[in-house]
Amino acid sequence: MILLLNLLFVLVVFSQEVKVSAIVQGMVEKIYVKEGQRVEKGDVLLRIDPVLYTTQRDSLKAQLEAQKATLEKMERDFKRYEELFNRGLLSRSEYEDWKNKYEKELSHHQSLKAQVERVEKLIEYCTIRSPVRGVVRRILVREGVFVNGTVNPEHLLTIQER
Repeated sequence: MILLLNLLFVLVVFSQEVKVSAIVQGMVEKIYVKEGQRVEKGDVLLRIDPVLYTTQRDSLKAQLEAQKATLEKMERDFKRYEELFNRGLLSRSEYEDWKNKYEKELSHHQSLKAQVERVEKLIEYCTIRSPVRGVVRRILVREGVFVNGTVNPEHLLTIQER
């Protein structure tokens, strides 16, 4: 006689609803999911048109490129003045003036670079990805709608986490 033991496993799944928001503003360009659709963490849910940010980035990059030439000239000039100062042919106050001008230009250059990096990050944020694995429960926006995530982040959709 063979005795079979049946084991019963009870799996209790706690689920939580995750509200997905945007921190950028723009028009909802494309929604890639439907209600009831399963998603994995990192899946693209929707895309906000990044034109507001790409225009800003392109303008900043142009400014940075133009400013780079000014910075390079300023650096060459400063090195010449530094050499004159070191040889005793330039007063300390003239040297300090050139040093301050150069440092100001360098600071401006670094500020422009940081602004470009910040805007490029905002462009990345235009692609909204799922923060969790789960099922899309509700889509609260539609394509063509403007969202203003910079003022008051709007909930775009909800995902039932699994």
